[in-house]
Amino acid sequence: MTTRTLRLLGSGALAAALTLTGCASGSISGGADTGAGGSASDSELRDVKIGLFPSSAVAAIQLGVNKGYFEEEGLNLEMLLGQGSAAQLPSLSSGSLDFMLSSPTTPLVATAQGLDLKIVSGYASNRPEMVEDSVAVMVGPNSDIHRAKDLEGKTVSINALGSIGDIGIREAVELDGGDPDKVTFVQLGFNEVGAQLESGQIQAGMVGPPFMQQITADGGAVISDFIQEAGLGGAELVIASSGALVEQDPEVVESFISALDKTLSYAEEHQDEVRDLLPEVLGTSPEMAAKTDFIAWNAHLDVDALKQFADLMTKHGIVETRPDLDATVWSK
Repeated sequence: MTTRTLRLLGSGALAAALTLTGCASGSISGGADTGAGGSASDSELRDVKIGLFPSSAVAAIQLGVNKGYFEEEGLNLEMLLGQGSAAQLPSLSSGSLDFMLSSPTTPLVATAQGLDLKIVSGYASNRPEMVEDSVAVMVGPNSDIHRAKDLEGKTVSINALGSIGDIGIREAVELDGGDPDKVTFVQLGFNEVGAQLESGQIQAGMVGPPFMQQITADGGAVISDFIQEAGLGGAELVIASSGALVEQDPEVVESFISALDKTLSYAEEHQDEVRDLLPEVLGTSPEMAAKTDFIAWNAHLDVDALKQFADLMTKHGIVETRPDLDATVWSK
């Protein structure tokens, strides 16, 4: 990894990185309100925890909890928020978390470093016809940055070092004729990028919905759809678990994947219901929630799409040797 990669945490991000935050009981981590099938009693439910970062994923999974899909599978799901998957990785390895939402980079880096993680499911792919469905590089009003090459010499935030933002933005800059080693990366949560752009501490930042829509409303703009430019859209987000859990209790993993599949299929077909939850779970204004577009939700895992991640992680020095996909992807 380039020596120009730095770590900058605002106070909110620092707190999030140091301590996983359990979502409010009865709201995000509460039980179902409209169970679609035969419900088990609370005493029969298996407690499982998933780590998320502030994004529309919180609302999508909350919708699945509300519909009773996890309870149908015998699970009592609790969502815990952190800054990003890299910050939550120790909790997954230690068993404090059972599952974690992540770009493929985090589990691939972890396994390359000898940690026992598994990618157990897909979560979402990028919609090629839409820029605002997932993460992109944004700038504030009146910026002199208009394209990926212009990021040379600038400070750019990403949600986690060594993440999809790290390799994707580097690749986009290079493909646009720039030198990615002249970009200084710092780490910030999506919810902090707007304020840091306004203060001038960063010149550009990686942001996803619904915070992207807020920055646009304040006069900002997208200058790079780096996910598409770098060819990383096929498996943009996945679900990871620990090797110990999949070996010792594959049934709970299969139950979780089944509930997740129902959740994501429903969310994809009922996006307005996800928008309606954004103010509750993320504090998004109703006006911004109504304008929010979403990534394509699907629990199917496109293993072939992971190869581009392994290639770019090796090319841009995130790992010394190409990650072993066969060892990282869980097979039943």
